[in-house]
Amino acid sequence: MQRSKSLISQALSTLKGNMERTGDPLGFKKDYWTGWTDGLNLPRGGETVLLTARMYQMLPYVIQATDMVASVKPILPLLSVKAFSKMFEKAGSMAGEAVLRLKAKGARDVKDKGENALKGIAAALNRAGEHPAYLYEAEPYSGVLLYDLGLEKHIAPHVRKVYQQLKTRGVKRVITVDPHTTFMLREVFPAYISNYDLEVLHYLELLSGKIEDLKALAGEKFPKEFVMHDSCVMTRDLGIVEQARQVIAGLGINLLEPENTRQDTACCGGPVEYAYADLSGKISNIRIQELADVCKNILVTCPICLINLMKYEKQMDIKVWDMGELLLAACKGKDTKYTER
Repeated sequence: MQRSKSLISQALSTLKGNMERTGDPLGFKKDYWTGWTDGLNLPRGGETVLLTARMYQMLPYVIQATDMVASVKPILPLLSVKAFSKMFEKAGSMAGEAVLRLKAKGARDVKDKGENALKGIAAALNRAGEHPAYLYEAEPYSGVLLYDLGLEKHIAPHVRKVYQQLKTRGVKRVITVDPHTTFMLREVFPAYISNYDLEVLHYLELLSGKIEDLKALAGEKFPKEFVMHDSCVMTRDLGIVEQARQVIAGLGINLLEPENTRQDTACCGGPVEYAYADLSGKISNIRIQELADVCKNILVTCPICLINLMKYEKQMDIKVWDMGELLLAACKGKDTKYTER
């Protein structure tokens, strides 16, 4: 137990150090979050910005980092706590960005799904009359991991820094792409910033009000029946429930509901994977079985849910789609700014 606590402590220490040095949980000095924009010609500035907060882009690296931590656990009984701490510190300084970037090349499918989801969201917003800017290399990370992992005293300075970055660029309205970033900007940021005045909208909230625009996108480019996995944060914390279903209906898709759905949705296992991989696996396995029993095509609206459920695709002969991937399939060939890479 003591060695497990040491592992978690070192992981938290590394995260804190990365955030302090670079403002990024991975600690990368070179950006990894702008490649998805190739060919889209998104403006670099404006009052309304699309904020990805790097969530989809970091998925390949998160998977590799989690696997690296898991590979260390079997040797923990052979090490003293002091020896393990030293090893963790040395490995972090010697490997870090170079090793993670190299290993992440093997997670091409995850990278492609994340990039396609973002392209689809941008294309659908364009089709619906929304033309947000993107901050490219200057796009900040929301700090949600600091919040989720209880590093409360480190949240305030990061939140203020991100808010200042947005305000100095003249941002008044933020369109988010994932539930965790939406929750941070809508619920957490105002607690640390006086006179907080950013308008924060999840992309599904915008698209759900423009169903007629979506109907024009419907085609034969994806399955016509899906089962919905709701994100815990999206439904219970943000109350964004029917908007996803309205968008799906607008695309002409028949949506099926599992036993645990909407505000009563079941967890994907994501929040505890960094520290308790076995428990996370058991939770995600229960959920994927429940979903697969209803339909082989599974729809998610969260990058964390995406990586925790898509790992079962080959094993169970299923396919997990992000909402953005469906939007991309619908938008291809239509009059949007999206062009193939």
